[in-house]
Amino acid sequence: MKRFRILSLTLILFALTMFGASLVGCSPVATAASSPTPDSLCGNSFCDNGETSLSCPRDCPVMNFSGEIQTTYINSEGVDIAVMVAAPQAERYPEGAGVVVVASPIFSAAGGFMTDPDLTSIGLIQVSYLWPGQTDARSGVESGGAFDYGGEQSIRVLRDVIRFASGLIPDNDERYISSLTRVTPLTNEVGVYVFSDAGIAAVNVFSLYGDVLPAVQYYVGRENPTVDTLTCLEAGYVDDTGQLVTNTLYNYPASYSPATINLTYTNVGWEATYKDEHSGAMGRAYLDLDGNGNVSAGDYVMSWRVPVLFGKRYYSVALTQALLDTNALTLSTWPADLATPEEAARDWPFRQSPGRYADLPTMMPDLKVMLVFAQEDHVQAAQDKPAIHQAFQGFRFEARLWVRLNPDRAYVQSLLPAAGEDFPDNPANTEPDNWMQIGSYAYPGQGSARSLVPLAAVSEMADRAHFDRWDENLGQVLFIYFPPTTQPY
Repeated sequence: MKRFRILSLTLILFALTMFGASLVGCSPVATAASSPTPDSLCGNSFCDNGETSLSCPRDCPVMNFSGEIQTTYINSEGVDIAVMVAAPQAERYPEGAGVVVVASPIFSAAGGFMTDPDLTSIGLIQVSYLWPGQTDARSGVESGGAFDYGGEQSIRVLRDVIRFASGLIPDNDERYISSLTRVTPLTNEVGVYVFSDAGIAAVNVFSLYGDVLPAVQYYVGRENPTVDTLTCLEAGYVDDTGQLVTNTLYNYPASYSPATINLTYTNVGWEATYKDEHSGAMGRAYLDLDGNGNVSAGDYVMSWRVPVLFGKRYYSVALTQALLDTNALTLSTWPADLATPEEAARDWPFRQSPGRYADLPTMMPDLKVMLVFAQEDHVQAAQDKPAIHQAFQGFRFEARLWVRLNPDRAYVQSLLPAAGEDFPDNPANTEPDNWMQIGSYAYPGQGSARSLVPLAAVSEMADRAHFDRWDENLGQVLFIYFPPTTQPY
């Protein structure tokens, strides 16, 4: 039986003294040499793409949970999964603290337990975990098995982590979550928070296993892709300098549908001499929009942020097939590190959200949903925000659930008093008449809003679940939480 570990604030401070690095932060902190992060990425206000508090302190400031951190293991169908439980110094409510599972990314390495956002700062218990085969760089804790990048095993793992967070199953030492923290966990008030591609895993687990997750009350999804075309950033993306790179072949509404993104790939090309500065991979796909047969200023060049699964780069099914159909690549010239048309067609369908929403009325009929997004997405560039649109339509019209676009302004102002009328206050179950105007439903993403609006979203959903208040708009916070002054244990 694996040893149960307790990391208190005292130990965190000790580690800070001994190793010069925080144990928890915006992104996992490496305790060994990590791959260098390109300078162009650092400073974009997002702690992602392998950045840590060591490589990019501007995007990943060192932070500590204010409460107690404990790690343990649960068993998921024969695989030992490392789980971290972070409890606040003081619970949010007199009765205890709601529990929120923070899902890990499926197409990029997290480097450890997810610590962003810090939900202990708003009085909630935060549960994170390591996918099979992954290791926490700070503590050396690792999960068994091999990672399948959001495949069937990953979905079962997330299911079991949620069940553990809900008090339905114990850890490997037969301890339930209630015995792992001095704060009383409200295990009937469980939420799931996901950022970026982790949303695909969450929708899958709700669709396949929602009937065994009765304690899950709400889902907060922040800027989550939905289909392979968007996950691969083929409709447009934000480059390393923060500039929007738009694919002129994507046009709303012609290119949009609730289930797919329709793009033309007949002019796809392959730049074989290109070497990616981030990964060292050779070659990249592009759309030869000016027809000159070479990459030039008028072309749409695919982002380097291509999902990597099983050691291979994966473009969308349609683009991958087009590379072969147009003879941009042949089977004899096909790069060994690029998924083939057969592999893309095999692996992408399970890793998409449309088609799953229709299962939710049966599997999770009472789930409440909040979709969180800024005016400028962290990676997507299309003005109509097709990923948010597909998720809203899926949750609202296929699943027939309560859905809100961004938190109530009152909750944002409770954490960010300077938030004014430029911050949205969208009643639940409403959407713009024209999704080209979705920007008015988004929050300004500059400065501290990037980190505080997600906290406001979880605060609101936790309070709504606690008080069973699902009005379309609140206008005021339901509960005022006063974080205690941090005291060492």
